[in-house]
Amino acid sequence: MERTARTGRMDLLREIDAFTDEYGDILARYHTYTMGDLNRIEQECHRLHDEACSRGACGTAGGLVKLEYLICRAKEMRAKMMEEERGPG
Repeated sequence: MERTARTGRMDLLREIDAFTDEYGDILARYHTYTMGDLNRIEQECHRLHDEACSRGACGTAGGLVKLEYLICRAKEMRAKMMEEERGPG
């Protein structure tokens, strides 16, 4: 049982690494994302984070820090897009 749980956590951590690798440069490429994309990225980050914590992998700093970074960047990019849509003034 313990081995299965450990394998599940390792699989999840690999999924987190793949996700953060794919979206890690969101700040540099924000203009290629829509508001919906940014919302989905943030939601997926939260899902992965919650799943990691429920599987006892919450203390795995590397991947979870990357998820937190992506959550912050997605929020910042949505705010920037909203500001740009409003225009000057």
